[in-house]
Amino acid sequence: MYYFILNPSSQSSGSRSIWNRLATILKEKNISYKVYATTYPGHGTDLARKISSADPNATIVAIGGDGTVHDILCGLTNISTVTFGLIPSGSGNDFARGMHITSDTDRAIAQILDPQQHMKIDIGTLTDRKDQRFGVSCGIGFDAAVCHEALSSPIKDILNKLHLGQLTYGVIALKQILLYDPGPMKIELDGGRTMEFKKAFFAAVMNQKYEGGGVKMCPEARPGDGILDIFVVSDIPNVKIGAVLPLGFAGKHKHLKGVHFLRAQSVKITCDRKRAVHLDGESGGMHRTLSATVLSEQLRVIVG
Repeated sequence: MYYFILNPSSQSSGSRSIWNRLATILKEKNISYKVYATTYPGHGTDLARKISSADPNATIVAIGGDGTVHDILCGLTNISTVTFGLIPSGSGNDFARGMHITSDTDRAIAQILDPQQHMKIDIGTLTDRKDQRFGVSCGIGFDAAVCHEALSSPIKDILNKLHLGQLTYGVIALKQILLYDPGPMKIELDGGRTMEFKKAFFAAVMNQKYEGGGVKMCPEARPGDGILDIFVVSDIPNVKIGAVLPLGFAGKHKHLKGVHFLRAQSVKITCDRKRAVHLDGESGGMHRTLSATVLSEQLRVIVG
């Protein structure tokens, strides 16, 4: 049975037009399905929990962006037996990008209804906050401050209407570069490894390669290897962040001064004061610490 969870506001209501096309095909092919439209923050989480609890073998398909994916992942039960699919309609689409899920709607629909390839992937989780999961990344500091502003900025709505939503994070990042005040950060990795940074801008804990609308933060990240890739930027002038991000789109930032790559199954990050936290680009509030690991169960995802 297919269960479709639709975000009606994704990419200026693009998901609604996708659903109209998909509904016609489902009826033509006489495919059994149920569809749900989210109507409040966290509704996707509630729906995913209800569906996966009642039907452990469900195929749950998101029609939306990274926020919709995030909500569904936070609610899933029976993770090892459900199947997850995505028809992208968001502005960032980093989950789709990292999983090589096509942005062509007709192809995406065809792959969902006649899947030829699946991939088992990890789901990241915060160990100090219940049911807070991520499929793409979580982070604390500068990158999360950019996400927080993007969620409430009229810039995102304007760029979405112009079909330039992927530029949202870059435009807001330029503003944050001038305002952000970096500070001490301690990172503890499994195995007893500890690193300290005097003037850290942010730490991004990656399950996928990309965040921020296509920045290849961790080019070596693999979503199914049981390992989190941690990307830290520290001890450089604010203006040099402006070099890290553009080079990051091409994954050419690996050898820049102040850029650090770490890998671990679990990580605890402690900052000097409360900093912005994000999960898959969604606000995680303001916290001094961020502790993350990967769930023991992997999720089966339609990728082709």
